[in-house]
Formats: sequence, structure tokens, C-alpha cells
Amino acid sequence: MTVSTEHPAVRVAPRPAAEVPGPAGNGLAALRRMRSDPLTRFLDLRRAYGPVVHLAAWPVSAYLVSDPEAIADALVGGHRAYAKGAARRGRGGRLTVVQPLSLLLGRGLLTSSGQTHRTNRRLMQPLFHRQRIAGYGAAFAAIADSTARRWRDGQRLDVHAEMSEMTLEIVARTLFDVPLDDALIEVVRTALHENMPAAGRRVLPGFTAAERLPLPASRRRRASRDALDRMVYGLIARRRAAGATGDDLLSLLLFTQDAETGARMDDTQVRDEALTLLLAGHETTANALSWTFHLLGADPQAERALQAELDTVLGGRPPTIDDLPRLEYTQAVLQEAMRLYPPVWAMGRHLTEDREVGGHLLPAGSTLLFSQWVVHRDERWWPDPDRFDPTRWLRPCAATTDTDTDTEAVPERPRFAYFPFGGGPRQCIGNTFALAEGALALAAIARHRSLRPVPGLDVVPHPLVTLRPRDGLPMTAHSRRPS
Repeated sequence: MTVSTEHPAVRVAPRPAAEVPGPAGNGLAALRRMRSDPLTRFLDLRRAYGPVVHLAAWPVSAYLVSDPEAIADALVGGHRAYAKGAARRGRGGRLTVVQPLSLLLGRGLLTSSGQTHRTNRRLMQPLFHRQRIAGYGAAFAAIADSTARRWRDGQRLDVHAEMSEMTLEIVARTLFDVPLDDALIEVVRTALHENMPAAGRRVLPGFTAAERLPLPASRRRRASRDALDRMVYGLIARRRAAGATGDDLLSLLLFTQDAETGARMDDTQVRDEALTLLLAGHETTANALSWTFHLLGADPQAERALQAELDTVLGGRPPTIDDLPRLEYTQAVLQEAMRLYPPVWAMGRHLTEDREVGGHLLPAGSTLLFSQWVVHRDERWWPDPDRFDPTRWLRPCAATTDTDTDTEAVPERPRFAYFPFGGGPRQCIGNTFALAEGALALAAIARHRSLRPVPGLDVVPHPLVTLRPRDGLPMTAHSRRPS
């Protein structure tokens, strides 16, 4: 809605959907072109056509929306008019909602909608209370400290693989209270490798039918999901047999009851939520830390500022959860890395009713893409947007506090100019867990090691469901001593 600044409540009628600008040719071929390099493509489209761009008309009527106020409406103010997933139009105009990750994660918090999501979120919310997360702080720091101590001076590493294994160990210990072994690593790694690249193709016609065929790729995906199911259902069975009396989140999922109905989750619900926490939780934090070290490796000045803070605050000891309020620059480094390389680089919703979006009236069934990669690079909110500048998070400001990330927005910056964890009722339930884990892991590693890029190797982002380095992140570890 557009309101005149001179006359109160003068409403400008929304423009029809047919007037949304966009490139010529927006059918199936357009979707395929976007898939080849969506990061560059989305930035170019935003610059060429504005905050609402018509991307495709079939099989998904899709729009790229980069206006923070429209994103706020979708995630907070008008969230009931938006639902998860892409709405694909089939024969006879029938709409089918596609959840890209549902084959792997079932109906966990990341993929469920409506009453299922509200009920399970209510059940799980106490499990992520700040006091409970504070209890995990020692594990976050200890595992990261052990990871850094394993590296030899001058050793060449794939930092993304190291961060993936480290965050998987953190999740295994804190959420499931199980040791990380080679079998668990291989099962999770294979499931992600086989299924994440295919998730985005689920919106294309014929994917579901092809997935049922005995094709080599389909068979590998099914086999990896079956192995993951066996592992998780085995954990559930053993934990039930032991009485589910532990403090880990898996035991709490089995034990927790809905305060309104008294109902508990069945094994399928626990499986879906456990897999969501296991895969989504460790994958996103691993990516955030990988890109953080990539950016620090290219910016010695920022790295020196980080290490100076760690030397002053920690005095040579490992970090604790109580140190976080004083590790301001450390947290700013992580925030800035997630601005430039958001672990989830785009998110989708579809309209359940006709809705005004960015000044246009879009019909029910429209699929909207909100790209953190694009919005986090908008020069209106982020001066010199491609520059890695952690100090932008430390400057005094007069705007409202961003309670989701414990930082403040600069004057005139809208709340949803930065949304690495989404927002509103569907905001990532583990955002506080992830921020504490990321900051403590960064502090624990950076107090021991400097990581340097390998000369001559380009690091290219690979936008799957999450944003990974395409061919890993080769870097060289070097020991450091406190200044």
C-alpha cells in the first residue's frame, strides 16, 4: 500500500499482475536459465526491473520480491496469506504445492504448514530456550577448540569439509547425545550430496514421476534416504527403550507433550523433526563459518581486529557463553559474513489468496521468491554492498533493535533488509542456537589459527538449497600467538 505523505490515508490502487515487469520469455526455459546462475541472474533482474520482477509464468507463476516491506508482510504482518513451497500449475490449471526438501525431511518444521507446523513449533519452542542453549556453550567451544588443535601448521585443508564435520559433531553431541563416528558422517554426507542438488528441480514437470524410475541417480537418492531413516529410527528406538530420560533434544522430543492437548509426537514426527535439526542445523552453520573464514582470509586487517579482541577478552583461555556480550567484533564478523554469503540464499512462499505485493495485486497461487543474496546487497541499505566490513554492525544508530540477531539496524534500514534466519512465526527456531554456536566456534578457532587462501584458486558459491563453496574451500592453516 502506498500512502501520501501530505494527505492521511490516501491509498493508491495496486497495479495488476500483468504490469509486473520482467524479461521476455518467462516459461520453462526461463526457469532453466535462472538455474544456471541464479545469484548473478537475480541481482541483474533486480537492478533492471525493480523490487518485484516476473520470473516465470509456467509451470510456476513466479516473482522475485526484493522490497523489505513486502517481505515483512509475507513473513510477519500478512503471513497467513502466504504458505511454504512453490505452487506448480498442472493440467487443467490445478495447483500442486511443491516442498523442495520434503523428500528428505518429511514434514518437519522446515517443510510443514498450517496446523501441523503450529502444533510442532509449540512443542519444540521450549527446547530452544536461551537458558537451555547456554548449557550447550561449553560443547560448542570445546569441539571447535579440538578441531583447531588437530590442524598442523602449514596444513592445507578443505575448510568447508572441516566445518561440516565439526558442526555435525556439535549437533550429534548436543541434540542427540551420540558420539560422532565414521558411519554417521558418511550417512549424513551421502544424503546431503545426493539429495540437495535435486531439491530445486522438484518444481519442474516430470520430476516426481522420474524419481520413481529405476534410474541410477534416483536409486542413489532413495538409498541415501533409506540409510538416513535407518540411522534415525534406530536412535529413536534405543532412546525409547532407555526411557528417554536424557537432556538431549532427541530425548526431549520423545518426552515433550502439547500443553493444550497432552499429545506427544509419534516416531514419524520425531524422525522428521530430528532430521530437520540434524541436516538443516549443521549444514547452515557449516556454510556460515566456511564463508566467514574465506572472507577473513582475504582481509588481514579484519582478521587482526578479530584476534585482538579475542586476546583482550579471552586472555588465552577458551571462550564461554558468558563472553559473548564482550565479543562484539567477533559477532559482527559472523553477521557480516552471513550478509554477504547467507547460508540460505533464497526462500519461497506461495499466495493462498489474492494479495497486494510491492504495489501489484498478485493472484492466489503465485510463487514468491525472497532472496537474501539480493536484498543483502541492496546499496540503499548497505553502502558499498560487496565490501566485507564488520564495523558496519558496530556503528551507533537510532533505529529499532533487531531482537532476532541482537544487533541494531542503521538509521532508515528496514527490518527485513537483513533476514538470514527468515522472520515471523516461521523464523528459524534454531537461530539463537546457531548464532551462539557460530560465534563461539569462530572465537575458539581464530584464537589458535589463521586460515589463508590457496593462491590462484577461485572460490565460487554454489546455490543449492543452501549456499556452499562449489568445490570446497581450500585454505592453509597457520599457528598464531596472542599479541
